Amino acid sequence: MALLDLNQIISGWHKKKRPFSIQELFRKFQELLNNNGRALELIADMGEKMSGDYLFDKHYIESVVMELEDVIYRIVYDLNVITNKKHLKLFDAFEEAKKEIHEELNSRFTVPKGDYIYPLDSLHKELSDYVGEKMATLGELQTKLGLSVPKGFVISTYSYKRFVEHNRLQEWIDPILDMESTLDMETVAQKVQDLNRRIFQAEIPPDLEKAVRKALDKFNRKGLSETGWAVRSSALGEDSQLSYAGQYLTVLNVASSDITEAYKKVVASLFSQQAIDYRRNRRVQRKEPAMAVGCTHMLDPVTSGVIYSTNPNQISQEQMVISACWGMGKLVVEGEGKSDSYIVSKKPPYDVISRHIGKKDLSYGLDNKDGVVLKTVSHELQDKPCLDPAALSLLVQTASRIESYMKSFQDIEWSIDREGQLIILQARPLQVRCNLSYDKSQTGQAVKNYPVLMKDMGVVASRGIGTGKVFIVETEEDAERFPHGSVLVLRHTSPNMSRLIPFASAVVTDIGSVAGHMATISREFRVPTIVDTQQATKILPVGQEVTVDAEENVIYQGIIKELITAHLIEKTPYEESHEFRLLSRLLKKISTLHMIDPQSSEFSAGHCRTYHDMIRFAHEMAVRRVAEGISPRQLDKGSGSRRLKLPVPLDLIIVDIGGGLKDGTLGQVIHPDQLQCDPLRHIVDVLVAPGVWQSQPISLDIKGLMSSFIGNPGGTPFSSDSFKGNLAIVSKEYLNLSLRLGYHFNMIDVTLSDDTERNYIYFRFFGGVTEITRRSRRAKFLAQIMTKNDFAVESKGDLVIARIKKVTRQTMEEKLYLIGRLIGFTRQLDVLLRTDGDVGFFEEQFFKNEDFITTSPSA
Repeated sequence: MALLDLNQIISGWHKKKRPFSIQELFRKFQELLNNNGRALELIADMGEKMSGDYLFDKHYIESVVMELEDVIYRIVYDLNVITNKKHLKLFDAFEEAKKEIHEELNSRFTVPKGDYIYPLDSLHKELSDYVGEKMATLGELQTKLGLSVPKGFVISTYSYKRFVEHNRLQEWIDPILDMESTLDMETVAQKVQDLNRRIFQAEIPPDLEKAVRKALDKFNRKGLSETGWAVRSSALGEDSQLSYAGQYLTVLNVASSDITEAYKKVVASLFSQQAIDYRRNRRVQRKEPAMAVGCTHMLDPVTSGVIYSTNPNQISQEQMVISACWGMGKLVVEGEGKSDSYIVSKKPPYDVISRHIGKKDLSYGLDNKDGVVLKTVSHELQDKPCLDPAALSLLVQTASRIESYMKSFQDIEWSIDREGQLIILQARPLQVRCNLSYDKSQTGQAVKNYPVLMKDMGVVASRGIGTGKVFIVETEEDAERFPHGSVLVLRHTSPNMSRLIPFASAVVTDIGSVAGHMATISREFRVPTIVDTQQATKILPVGQEVTVDAEENVIYQGIIKELITAHLIEKTPYEESHEFRLLSRLLKKISTLHMIDPQSSEFSAGHCRTYHDMIRFAHEMAVRRVAEGISPRQLDKGSGSRRLKLPVPLDLIIVDIGGGLKDGTLGQVIHPDQLQCDPLRHIVDVLVAPGVWQSQPISLDIKGLMSSFIGNPGGTPFSSDSFKGNLAIVSKEYLNLSLRLGYHFNMIDVTLSDDTERNYIYFRFFGGVTEITRRSRRAKFLAQIMTKNDFAVESKGDLVIARIKKVTRQTMEEKLYLIGRLIGFTRQLDVLLRTDGDVGFFEEQFFKNEDFITTSPSA
């Protein structure tokens, strides 16, 4: 489909005189749902390619992005058609996201507009385009893993852009970027020298300088002004798959008054000769570089060093390598002096396999004025080990946590301060260059020692290996208590629970889909995930340590270290390919989901930043539009509406939008045996069953009676011009059922098919005849019943919204049977719920499948 200009679209809509017919409205709605499913399938396929089990090239990436772009556009267009242009801002969000994606595809990068300054304690990986990979990772270790890192802030990539534009430096930068692949080193060197001179002479824009001073003043007020600052590079791409180790500048122990001058030095290092040579030798494609700069408080540590989370020389041996020196870690990092080295087992009790204690006669420390200085180590410390067994154990445990969270071997810089606290200074993927191979038979032998808890149950949604203790989340209270690093076990997938994924070592669900929102987020964060197991919550004991092998779809009792190491070894080479890195960057702009809570004030078109956000938002808004009902004008003679004759007083109007009635059905009154709509047939069969639809009178007390006199006490979930009768919009597999039963409303939107990915139920209940307290009790009753039957439920006052999706046809039919019973059972239930205790009583009666009781136990 050719993409129309937005002005043409709006112009065309303005010319439309009549409201959409029911058929048009629901045809567009179905089209949106189908495109929604296709978009999630495409994103799932892109995420699956990241597992390393599939070969793909640049052509695949370009073609899948092009198809996804077309599908997202159709979703945005259809949403605005069915909502009468209420969400035009979604077009702007789409164009902005598309622009960023195309720039990435074309190896260009536009620095995103953001803040000048970001506090380090607010950072996470999603901000890497704003603060660089190095600082985003450091912030993530603090905010997500709770590790100690230095205090400080980051001068953003947007600040860099402001600095470059303010001083018109781009005209000096472009020739250098254009020549990075040339062999004319002399010309490049001259241009680099000219650019550096201009950078050092450049002015810090006044608004940027003000922002930096404000950040410094904040720390000064906390009494941290006496210590200097480490001004550290955090360029885009630094500490990612390409380490850029040592290519950019770090300036140590800088006084607050000299921060901006140190900032210029770090920015200039982006275009140093060695950085240019590195990019050329690693064949980094030309793209606009950008430098964020971290400003962290200087430490005066007792000891510092580096830990590799695997032994690069014996990668399959479950070992870590630790180097340490007295004072600051500069001697270790830059290889300037002697240090201690240890090889330690990754397994408890973390035995030292070998160690070498160097004669450490020098150490780096803080100068009294600024900078750092080499000092002579006291004689009694020169031959003494820097680390005792407790410190070694702490380092190994911390490195294991980081490795597990980052899903790769890690190169970690650390310090231990004078209070004995371990502080992480930097963590990046370990650049392993040895022969990455291992004996698979060794791994196969190891797993035989561990009992299998589950095998080939469910579907792998995100590949990988995860270990930890089982924690089952059933309620919001459970979610708040979820321990970081645990195996998250859920009855069903839910976008609302997706916020726990970054903290989970693995995810296992009873119900779910590989193309759902939560599975997409699992792939984004590379958390091993198995969905649709049906039995996980019953089989996996809470607190049990398990290994989730989402490569082979097996869950073992116990933690199998050999399996984790084997997986990390196997996946390292393909992650270094250009195509992998490109797809990884694109998925950050495509699959990241920010629109999680539909009740949030930020759940709006203007806050959508990725394609996944747009999919989620459009689906929610489309369902809400359908839930509002339809206008009486749409039920004109051309709508083909008919009346369904039933043995219960439902007075149901049927509108067939294609395939909902059997061929040859004539007349204005039809019977149940003429229905071909599968979901409606299931609900009607339940409603007309003996004992379900209760018609006997129920006595209403004075308080409830007075409430019933006040029109519609609960308000209405429908718009004021909505059709006020009972209405079913039907096709063969689709039903939109609006029931106004007295003063309360049911709305059920369903697709029932043999395709699990398309199946869903959206249920909405609102209102009642009694005062708000009793109506709320009925809402609580409904919420409890539906939660126990695997629906994701939102409840507020007398409003209940419940959803379930991507389940089998058999499960769908069971849920429709449940809904049919609930419609009949709760029709007059608010009158009977006189006390909170009555809720539990009637819930028990419902689950016993008892006939409806017309009196309350508290009456």
